[in-house]
Amino acid sequence: MTDLAAIGFLERESYQVSDRLPEEFADLEHLSGWAEPTESARMTRRISATMAELTDYYSTLLPRMEAIAEYLDQWDLDELPDSAKPLLYMALMFMEAAVSVELFKDPDVPESSPAEKLTVLSEHAERALLA
Repeated sequence: MTDLAAIGFLERESYQVSDRLPEEFADLEHLSGWAEPTESARMTRRISATMAELTDYYSTLLPRMEAIAEYLDQWDLDELPDSAKPLLYMALMFMEAAVSVELFKDPDVPESSPAEKLTVLSEHAERALLA
């Protein structure tokens, strides 16, 4: 079992991420719990999820990713409105899930060092969005 604290997991209560998505994506709100705002939190979420959970998330978002990208492309990252941030975080989490679903066939990286030995070097841009 991965030690979540050892890899810098942020408790969900320590940051505010809205469960509300832009109107065009309201059908995805049941997945808004996957909107993790930092790389550490996304990696932790990926390795603590089951393959069934990752595959369901991936399969649900895959047909919507082009529309999500087009929607988010309206703004520079530093001008992204708060209402769009959960969608960005969900898209980033999709990319975490995609690696597991398409490549690893496992939530963690097979035949590698344990995740708790990894250090995410910089989340400066991500943490700036939380401010």
